[in-house]
Amino acid sequence: MKKILFAFALMYSATAAAVEWNNPFVGICTGEYRVITTLGLGDARLQINDDRDAFGYASVGITPSVGVWQVEFRYSNFDDNQVDVDQYGVNFKVDFSLACDVQCLYWMVGWNYGDFDIGTVERHDTLIVVNDSGDDNYWNAGVGYRYNWTRDFDTSLEYNYNDVGRVADVDLGHLRSLTLNFAYRF
Repeated sequence: MKKILFAFALMYSATAAAVEWNNPFVGICTGEYRVITTLGLGDARLQINDDRDAFGYASVGITPSVGVWQVEFRYSNFDDNQVDVDQYGVNFKVDFSLACDVQCLYWMVGWNYGDFDIGTVERHDTLIVVNDSGDDNYWNAGVGYRYNWTRDFDTSLEYNYNDVGRVADVDLGHLRSLTLNFAYRF
């Protein structure tokens, strides 16, 4: 029993020290971390229908003051009048150089939950009426180019690939988007 209590105390003290050392909420108050909001507008294409339409997203996240990485909670919407997708996800962005001053390239990966409302799909030039809805979890990856106008404001051009797959017994393929993003750090 002494060994178990010792191991528990050792793990608890290490965890407490780590939380106190790198707590993002305390870091926001001291200026080590900043809250970042982003609005992205562009277009996207769902593989099965191969039809471009409007795509938009909004996110809120956290980034260190130097801004070399970012974790964000993201909501996005795509509707090509045949398939409507609401996506909720978590994304992680990292600058390639790890020293982004004015301009830089970055990569991103994430995990999404998608809520789909499927009307019709086009397969081999034939419209198939589905009229069903469903949801699924899937990963996404992307790259972007960011330009920092000021310490607080930047714009970026971002390509994102979402591996949607099968929803409501229909293989939708992937959803690709290209957006122009506006971000502000608080």
